[in-house]
Amino acid sequence: MNEQTVQRVERISLVMIVVATLASLVAWQRPVFLGVALGGLLAAVNFYALRRILQGLFKSEDKQSGKQATLAILLMAKFGLLAASIFLVVRYLPVDPMAFLAGMSTVVLAIFVEGIRVVLRGAEAASE
Repeated sequence: MNEQTVQRVERISLVMIVVATLASLVAWQRPVFLGVALGGLLAAVNFYALRRILQGLFKSEDKQSGKQATLAILLMAKFGLLAASIFLVVRYLPVDPMAFLAGMSTVVLAIFVEGIRVVLRGAEAASE
């Protein structure tokens, strides 16, 4: 996946989060709205952090073992922080768990949408 594709995934997911949050605000109660909003926000921040850490890990000019080891530890810590954040939100905040899961799923859905777009674009280029 190149940088432009990853940026498109980020934009698509942010649009989906905003649309889903606004729809939940209009159509449902406060726990659903908070679940969608917090789930989407957590997923977007996680995806952004993952991208930044992996970019640092795989840069060809930054092969210093100390920096890569630090980034690898940061990557593991990020997953622990994500798990703790999910637990704390679901356990202590007035959110609907299914709405929270729907918000967290926006990034996965954005990756799927971008993948379909890339495949369709490739099919158009091959037919020309």
